[in-house]
Amino acid sequence: MNISDLNAQGLVFTAANQAAATVTLINTSTATGFILSNPWGSGKKLVLWDIAFNYTTVPVATAIVFLACSIAPSATAHATVTALNVYGADGRGAAASAVGKAYNASTTPNLPVYTRALGYAPTTPATTGGLTVSAFLEGSVILIPGTYAQISYITTAPVGITNAIWAEIPV
Repeated sequence: MNISDLNAQGLVFTAANQAAATVTLINTSTATGFILSNPWGSGKKLVLWDIAFNYTTVPVATAIVFLACSIAPSATAHATVTALNVYGADGRGAAASAVGKAYNASTTPNLPVYTRALGYAPTTPATTGGLTVSAFLEGSVILIPGTYAQISYITTAPVGITNAIWAEIPV
C-alpha cells in the first residue's frame, strides 16, 4: 500500500518543532531537539516516511546530522517530556487518534544508536549549499512499540527545526 492510500485512510501523521531547538548528542538519555516515540503497548508500528532537519543557525564548525533510534524496545515511558502536537497528514488538524508521540525534550528509557546519516552542514552555507538535511525513508525505518527515534549529531550541536511524517500500521 502506498503512502497516499494510507493518508486517505487517516493513518499518516506529522509533527514538527514549533521553534528552533538544540539537538543533543547521542550518548545521553536527556534528549532535546526532536524525539518521536512509539509507546509500549500501542499496538501499532510507526513506519517513517520522511524526516528533515532545517538549521536555523549557521554552525560554527562542521556538523553531521543523524537519525538515531533506540537500541531496544522498552516498557519504560519517556519522562520529563515537552510534547509537540501531532497532526493528521490529511489536513484534519490535531490528531488525537495518533499513537506516536513527538517531543522537543525527553528523558528516554535507553540510549540510541546512529541509524542513518541525514546530511552534512558546512560552516559556509552561502557558498556551498543550503542548511536542510533530510531523508526520504519510505518505510525503511520502522518504530515498533517501545522504541523511539531522535535527531542527533557528530561534531557540533546543531540548532534548528525538525519535521517527520509517518504512517501508523497495526502490529
